[in-house]
Amino acid sequence: MSNIEFIDIDSRTLYQKFISNVEEKIGEDLPEGDERRLYSEALVAVLEALFATVNDSCRQRLLRYARGEVLDALGENRGITRQESVKATCTVRFSIEEAISSNITIPQGTRVTSDSIRYFATDVTAVLTAGLTYVDVECTAKEGGAKYNDIAIGEIKTLVDQVPYIDTVSNTTSTTGGSDQETDDEYRDRIRAASAATSVAGPKAYYRYHAINADPTIADAYIDSPSPGVVRVTPICYGGEIPGSDLLAKVLAKCSADDVRVLTDQVTTAAPDIEQYDIELKYYTTSEDESACIETIEGDDGAIAQYNAWQCSALDRDINPDKLRALMLAPSWESEKELVGCTRVEITSPTFTELDARTVAKFSGTMTVTHEVEG
Repeated sequence: MSNIEFIDIDSRTLYQKFISNVEEKIGEDLPEGDERRLYSEALVAVLEALFATVNDSCRQRLLRYARGEVLDALGENRGITRQESVKATCTVRFSIEEAISSNITIPQGTRVTSDSIRYFATDVTAVLTAGLTYVDVECTAKEGGAKYNDIAIGEIKTLVDQVPYIDTVSNTTSTTGGSDQETDDEYRDRIRAASAATSVAGPKAYYRYHAINADPTIADAYIDSPSPGVVRVTPICYGGEIPGSDLLAKVLAKCSADDVRVLTDQVTTAAPDIEQYDIELKYYTTSEDESACIETIEGDDGAIAQYNAWQCSALDRDINPDKLRALMLAPSWESEKELVGCTRVEITSPTFTELDARTVAKFSGTMTVTHEVEG
């Protein structure tokens, strides 16, 4: 898709035209080094920057280019607001070693943490009743964001705000439900999808729009009809997370509402099918780049991790080892570290696998990666 230019900015043409106009007005040629020519050249750079600013401001009026507050305004014109970050939740058990004869009050807002970075707090004031040894309390992250998700059961075990008699804390459910604030690209896609919300005929885009607006954690949804009169909605969450029963029920309620569902449709929801893949490969590097190459490919945010995040994050995405090969040979993503790719790579697994639109690929956790120094 070509860029739309409201003002045609060609540096050479602008320079020549400006200098020619100056020379015409003063009635003489301006040689190189003439202070009037140097001053004119400086003005050309100012004009070029000004034209570029005007160009950008004009393009901001178009959904394709809008960003930030301008994009927010375009969304509001269509009744669509940017989704803010959502806080993750979990259940935390507050325990004592031996029961005592009096109640123990756990104040609302009592904080717990797993790593002294991500904090959760109790939603309500809870009471550990006399004679019992524990009480389970719902807790919510202090801030919104997907980074608060997937803290495993038992990892939140530090009580930040001390409560008399309480010996231990431990989360009995993994943390879930957190999401980041909607990015410009995500918000832009949802604004585009909003036009389908006015349909009364029940096309795919219509149900997809309502499905992805059922909850901020839903990234996309595939709509199909397995039989006449039946609409099946298959949502997927950000990061490739598979929606649970609660989220599926939420999507079903949204898409089945009287003011949404087409009268003759029967709406159903289903979680995506999963196709697992292993990783088995060997890559080659030079002795000079060996250390940096290993970090780029096998590091926590390396090419393999980047590939898994990409491969698992969307429906209707075939298992494609060429993407992994590209990331290893020509690494390019935001990173504070120097990215050094390998010289070549032999990928045994995964192999290209065509998936249907309701299937999401998932890394199995089985990985065999070796490397060899060449030269």
